[in-house]
Formats: sequence, structure tokens, C-alpha cells
Amino acid sequence: MTENNDPRIQQIVDAIVSISAGDFSVSLSPSVLRDDVDAIIVGIRAMAARLGDTYEALERRVDQRTAMLERASSSLEVLAYTDTLTGLANRAAILRELRAHHESLQRGEPAAVLFLLDLDFFKHINDTHGHNAGDTVLKEVARRLEAHTRPGDLAARLGGDEFAILAHVDIVSAKSLGQRILEVLQEPIDLDSSVITPGGSIGFCASNPAQSEDQWVEQADTAMYVAKRNSSQDKVQQFEQYMLYERRQKAKLSSELRDALDCRDIFPVYQPIICASTGAHVAVEALARWAHPELGVLSPLEFLPLAAAAGISNKVTARILSGALADLAAWHAAGKVTREFRVQVNVTPAELCDLAFPDLIKGLLRSYEVPADCLVIEVTEERYISDGKLELYTLMALKQMGVRVYIDDFGAGYSSFGYLSKLPVAGVKIDRSLNTEVETSSRQRAILRSIFDLAAACELECTVEGVETAQQAQALITLGATHFQGYFYGKPGAYEPMGLG
Repeated sequence: MTENNDPRIQQIVDAIVSISAGDFSVSLSPSVLRDDVDAIIVGIRAMAARLGDTYEALERRVDQRTAMLERASSSLEVLAYTDTLTGLANRAAILRELRAHHESLQRGEPAAVLFLLDLDFFKHINDTHGHNAGDTVLKEVARRLEAHTRPGDLAARLGGDEFAILAHVDIVSAKSLGQRILEVLQEPIDLDSSVITPGGSIGFCASNPAQSEDQWVEQADTAMYVAKRNSSQDKVQQFEQYMLYERRQKAKLSSELRDALDCRDIFPVYQPIICASTGAHVAVEALARWAHPELGVLSPLEFLPLAAAAGISNKVTARILSGALADLAAWHAAGKVTREFRVQVNVTPAELCDLAFPDLIKGLLRSYEVPADCLVIEVTEERYISDGKLELYTLMALKQMGVRVYIDDFGAGYSSFGYLSKLPVAGVKIDRSLNTEVETSSRQRAILRSIFDLAAACELECTVEGVETAQQAQALITLGATHFQGYFYGKPGAYEPMGLG
């Protein structure tokens, strides 16, 4: 062994310290002595070399894995912020952009405008042409929006048929930009054997440092809601404060409507239907009313659209049916009306698509012990009653049950006698617009006489709505009318039967 003052010992110690610090480039060399210390030096050099190689290999692997993670992270970010169907930015991406813009506003940068747009009649496209066609429409709309989006702006699909554009444009120019976007949406789209013009509704609002991005979205969405409601008017709407107040009031009413159904504050009032030859009341139409604790009694026009938007129209209809049949049962029991006296209740074509609707009718008739032929269902023509299996199934089920079905507002909607011949209906109610000038208009008299003759030939019962005066009634009787309804005979309200007749 060497002496303790051998300088090689200190070199070995320094080398070990360097290796422990990650420096594997040791400069140890064995001496000419070739003793045990030299053997240790040779071993340390070999160990340093192996550790160096291992560390380099490890670093290469770490670099490779880091690059892979960066690529994966980039791909995940693309997926997280891209709509998979259209390739546009998605809701998360536009919200991220809105937050970034809101921060820039705080630094004094110019405002931008958020456009929200919703396709019109998209559900009809899906229902009529199928979901593949609907996807084609969405992708084509996305392509058009992206093609007309300027550099620095962002087009996004929020979901369903809703899209957004964040445009760096001043509010003065925003209206014309919205109109150009709408024109792009209104260009026809070829779908195999048919051509579709989707159209749309657009709401827009400028950013404001005092409002959050959520409030910005709410305001643009509220303007879009107003534009969508304007079915034939201005389809591009700038947000105004009254719109938000109105929307919140409707939301409040919608919530209260659910409570009103539970508390039975929705109830029927009645308007009599008269036999033209005898003047007797032969039926009543049940019309919905809402006894609101603050606003008073509300008409259907004030709350039925809320019920439809909230998806509870069927509950309102069930409540009116139940109330009307309960009243009819009470009138029967008290001997105030004849066995043939009927109540007539309005439903929408959408409600005919509910497979549970015939069972609801059957259950209520059984519960109140009312004969089926004492109930008339009036189908309001908010849309064309197609050859849809569900609608026809419901109509056939009602007919087999003995319940009559009338088409309401005949002459103002889609109805024709050829159309009615395909449906299991028992009658029609002629819209008031056809008899406004029946006393003086030869054209109206000719139209009505033809309708009465065709109705008789088709064995359809016929009631004329909107009879306001004795002169109207007499002119209609001369033309062949058999039943009337209108203010001349009574306004909707509480009904007290006039005795048997």
C-alpha cells in the first residue's frame, strides 16, 4: 500500500465528488506503480465512462419523451378547442377568446362585437331529410362562415345549430356585417334530390369593460332570441337593454307557470257554440286562462308560448281537459245540458305526436264518466299535419274511442278538403278572416258557400268562428251555415248552461 500522503488519493476523492455532481469527464490516470491505488483509479474511470454513457442515453430518452408529450399536448389542445363535426372552433375556444378579449379591454384596447346565430327550421331539416342531411347543412354553414371571417376574427360552433363569430369591428359597422352573414346563410344548399335554404337569426352585442364575458354572451343571445321571434321581420338584431328585461320576465313567468299548474291556477273558461237553426247552445269551446297573483287573469297568448318553450304544453292541455270534463260531468249530473252537449278543447299537432295522449283522454273520460262523443279535440294548425305515423296513430285512436276531431282555423292555415280527406277528422272550424265582410262581399259569400257545400259532401261538421253581428249571422244562415261561435253569442268567460237545448 502507498503512504497516506499519496497525491493520487486526493485525485480519487476529487473525481468521486465530480461524479456525484454529474460530471463524468474525470481526468484520472494510473501511475507507473500499477499498485492497488492504480487499480482503484482504473475502476473509477471505467465507472465514470459507463455512468456517462447511461446518463446520455437517459437524456436522449427524456428528450424523446418530452417531444412526444409536447406533440400529444398540442393534439389534445386542438381536440379540446375544435368542433369535431365542422372543424370550427368550439364553445370552449370562443369562451377562451372572449376571456382574453375582456382582459385586453381592461388595458384600453378597442371593443369587439360578438355575433350569435341560430339556423331557422333546422329541426325540420333533420326530421324531413335525416340527421346526415342535417350534418351536411351544418358543415356547409361552417364552411361559409369561415370563408367570410376576416383575419383576426373567430368563427365557432357552439353546439347544435348555434354558431358564434367574434369580430373586431366597430358597433356602427356591425349591423351591415350581420346582414352579410345572413345573406351567406340564405344561399341554397344542394342535398342530393332537394335544395335547402337554411336561413338564420342573428343577435349581436359590443363588448364592454364593465361587463363580464358571461354577460356579453347573455346579451348577444338575448338579441338572437328576439331576432328568431321576428319570423318575417328583421332577422339581425342589436342588443338593447329592454330585451334582457323582457327575457328575464318571461323566464320568471315560465317558472311561475309550473307552480300555477300544481296549484290549479290554470283553468278553462268557455265560449258557446250555437245551432244556427234553433239558437240553442250545443257546445262550448274551453279556453285556457291563468289567474296570476300579480298580473291578473292572463290569456293563452300571454302564456301558451312560454309553455311550449318550456316543454310543458301537454301539462297545460291536460289541466284544461281535466277542468272542462269535470265541468261537463257536473252539468250532466245537474241536468243542465243534454246528453249531446259537447266541450271542445284545443291541442297542437306536436301534442298529437305524444303516444300517451290517447291514454290521457281515455283516462279522463273514464274518471269523470263522460261519454267519448261529448268531447271534441280541435287541432290548431301551427304547422302542417303530415302523414307522420305518430300523428295519424293518435287521430285514429281518438276516432276509435269515439272522440271527434276538428281542424281549427280552416282557411287560414294549410287546410284543404283534399288534405282533410286523408285525415280521420269529423269537422272544421272556419277561420274568422273568411266572414269579416260576408254581408257586403260577394267574393266572401261565394267562398263560404263553396266551403259549406264541400263540407256537406265530405260529411264534415262545420262551425263558423268570429260571428260578431246579427247581420253576419243571417248572411251565413242564408249561405248554409249550421253552427256559429263569436262575440255576438258570448265572450269567453265563466259559463252557466242555459238549460236543456
